[in-house]
Amino acid sequence: MERLVQAASGTAHAAAPDAASVAETGRMLGRVDRRGVVALDPRTLMGLLAAASVIAFMSKSVTTELVLIGCLAAVQVLLGHVRMAVGFVAGYGVLWVVLNFVFPQVGTMLLTALVFSFTLARKIYLCLMAGTLLVSECSVHRLTAALMRLRVPSAILIPLTVTMRYFPALKDEASHIRDAMRLRDIPMSERMECFVVPLVMSATNTADELSRAATCRGIENPAPTTDTERLRMRPVDAIVLVLAAAAVVAVALWGGAY
Repeated sequence: MERLVQAASGTAHAAAPDAASVAETGRMLGRVDRRGVVALDPRTLMGLLAAASVIAFMSKSVTTELVLIGCLAAVQVLLGHVRMAVGFVAGYGVLWVVLNFVFPQVGTMLLTALVFSFTLARKIYLCLMAGTLLVSECSVHRLTAALMRLRVPSAILIPLTVTMRYFPALKDEASHIRDAMRLRDIPMSERMECFVVPLVMSATNTADELSRAATCRGIENPAPTTDTERLRMRPVDAIVLVLAAAAVVAVALWGGAY
C-alpha cells in the first residue's frame, strides 16, 4: 500500500512541472537556434536589404563595391553562413573577370544581351546577398511576425504572406510532376504539355487550399492576434542598422571617388 502511495505521489510530482521549467519553456517558445556568433532580428535584416537596395542604384567605384561585398560577407559569416559568404565572394570575382576580361576580347553583337545581364547582376549583387541572407535566416512565420511589429497594413501583409507560402508549395508540386514523368518514361516531345497542364491545375488547387487554411486560422478576425515569436531588438541589431545607414550616407557622398 505504501508503495502504491509513493508511486502515485511520484507520478503526480512528475506530471506537475515546477515554475522554473515553465519559465524556461516560456523563454524557449519561438526561439531560433543560433548558428553563428551573433543572431539578428528579422527587422535588422530587412534594414540591411533596404540599405543594399538604395546603394545598388548609386554611383560607386570598384573599390567601394569590394568593401561593401566584404562587409556583407562578414555579416554572413558572423551569422553562421560561411558557405554562402564564400560562394557570393567567388561569384562576384567570376562576374568581375567576365565583364572586364572576357567580354572585351570577344566583342560581338550577339553578346550585347549577355553584357547587359551581367552588368545588371553586378549592380544588384548586394541586394542578392542581403536577400539570400534574409530568406536563409528567417522563416515565413518570423517574417510575418516582424512585419506585424512594423505595423504593416493587413491589405499588404496578407497577400505577401500567402505569396511567400504559395511559391514553395508550387515548387514541390513541380518536383512531384517531374518525378511522375520520369517514372512513366514520357517522351521529350510530350513533356511540356504533361508538365504545364498538371502544374496549372495544381496551382489553382494550391491557391484554394491556402485561402481555406487562412480562413480556418481566423485571418478575417478583426481582434488583435498573438504570436509565439519572441522578437527583440538587441544592441547588435542597433549597431548593424547604424552601420548600414552610415554606409548609405558614405556611398552617397564619397562612393564614386574611391
